[in-house]
Amino acid sequence: MKVFALSDPHLALATSGKSMDCFGPEWVDHPTKMAAAWDEQVDAEDLVLVPGDISWSKNLEGAMADLEWIAARPGTKILCKGNHEMWWPSKAKVRGVLPEGMFALEADAVRVGEVGVCATRLWDVPGVSYHDWIIWKGDPISPELSEEDLAASAKVYRRELMRLDRALEALDQESSVQIAMVHYPPVAPGLASNEVSERFQTAGVDHVVFGHLHSLDPSRRDEIGGEAGGVHYHLASCDFIDFAPTLICEI
Repeated sequence: MKVFALSDPHLALATSGKSMDCFGPEWVDHPTKMAAAWDEQVDAEDLVLVPGDISWSKNLEGAMADLEWIAARPGTKILCKGNHEMWWPSKAKVRGVLPEGMFALEADAVRVGEVGVCATRLWDVPGVSYHDWIIWKGDPISPELSEEDLAASAKVYRRELMRLDRALEALDQESSVQIAMVHYPPVAPGLASNEVSERFQTAGVDHVVFGHLHSLDPSRRDEIGGEAGGVHYHLASCDFIDFAPTLICEI
């Protein structure tokens, strides 16, 4: 079994006015590109991780076309929330409508074959910034936050950190490979240790998959992700991986 990842597909098959084309020519008709690459690379027995920003829909009914698009691709799929998951009312409700062969995780874990996967959304990690690696020329990406906004963000982060703890505790320690899936980047370029990466090391995680980042300078690809403290970090945002699932490991 191979384990792949593809994050931030930003599908809008039943949601009007949400084309990704404004973010660059590479995004034009990107679902067709993703489907072709996915169908070619992934086999039925493989596992595909999708760490968030799945659908632009604002409700679960509208997201079904996007979820069915994912279901139509080969492999078992594991999903978690991103920052744009307005359609995700609760883990239980999402699980209740998911097509066969798909799992939704939120502060918990599942084992598929010899692979244990835990997931949660996470949030902006203090000290983790990729601002200088982004070449987006539109409106400012990171406007200066007020003290009130910073306090609110810190509160969300602490809550998400507790959810990460629950997710890591739920990992099956008997699995051959353990993977943590989060939406927000858990480490900065250079992979300096922080309280999130220390949790991965303590839990014995082998791989961490994340997304959220877009429009990164292609000349700096080698500076993003890699291995630190025995943990391998993989950025899987679809435009970063040329809209094709990226191989995480093979069992």
